[in-house]
Amino acid sequence: MSVEAPRSAPGSDPTSLVAQMSAEKTAALARLAAGVAHELRNPLAVILARAQLLSLALRSGRSPDPEKLQRALETIEEQALRASKVIDSLSMFARPRAPETEVVDLREALDAALALARARVEDTHGVSVDVDVGPATATVVADREQIVTALTQLIVNAFEAMAEGGGRLTIATRRDADGVEVSVRDTGAGVKERDAPRIFEPFFSTKPAAAGLGLSVAQTIAEGHGGGVRLVACGRAGAEFVLRLPAGGRT
Repeated sequence: MSVEAPRSAPGSDPTSLVAQMSAEKTAALARLAAGVAHELRNPLAVILARAQLLSLALRSGRSPDPEKLQRALETIEEQALRASKVIDSLSMFARPRAPETEVVDLREALDAALALARARVEDTHGVSVDVDVGPATATVVADREQIVTALTQLIVNAFEAMAEGGGRLTIATRRDADGVEVSVRDTGAGVKERDAPRIFEPFFSTKPAAAGLGLSVAQTIAEGHGGGVRLVACGRAGAEFVLRLPAGGRT
């Protein structure tokens, strides 16, 4: 979903338009800052608490219980990795590198993305997966690493939407004269109509434990290739996101 700057209506006041755009930009930056603070505050609080407990035990002269020490260190590592992932995603969203394009095997890229998504989502056993990559869409001109990342984000989003009750993930590709599209459809709870306009905003998520950066990252990568990501179906029947790339790479 791309957002265009508002256009001046005939007779509109340019000063008012500039003020409106400035206010919208300030509000967006405020939401972004609040999202960063929220996503980093939680893991940092856990790391600080565990570090303080370990420091207290050492200062008291007591030998920490090896099992408790191991659990504390594992928690610190886990939360540090969580914070690192947030920073990596934010960096990719805020300042993506220019795509280094090559001919990419789309089926291989999807297989890699599926493997990465399964590693990130705790339980995907209740989800069946159908992948249909036709001969006409076997390859695409793109940055392989970035496209795998974008596809992973879309697949993770679909898996998480079906985390509780299971369901079916359907991935299909199609080509037209202008480019290639990859459809990622789930049978989860869907996207509520009121949430659809904000679905690609950084840090916006309907899932309490999610950072809300995945769809923003996917959109940023697609736009860097001259394409985009759009939500084409929402509601109780699930959601469908479509990644589009122009024919022959960025135009």
